[in-house]
Amino acid sequence: MIARMTPVAMKEFREKRGMSKADLARATGMQAGTIGWIESGRFIPYDSQLVNIANALGVEDPHTLLEQVS
Repeated sequence: MIARMTPVAMKEFREKRGMSKADLARATGMQAGTIGWIESGRFIPYDSQLVNIANALGVEDPHTLLEQVS
């Protein structure tokens, strides 16, 4: 069975920092719609995007933004 990544924590980190999707998009150079797609699990970010998101949110390990679900 192939595992898929679900970004369950990303939205929580963003909201704890008082950031909107638009704020996070500006901080990462991504589109707000892409942030929404990532948070809903419809798009899995590339490693470079995940690192940018983690940096913008002040998260040390980018993979803590994602939870592996089988």
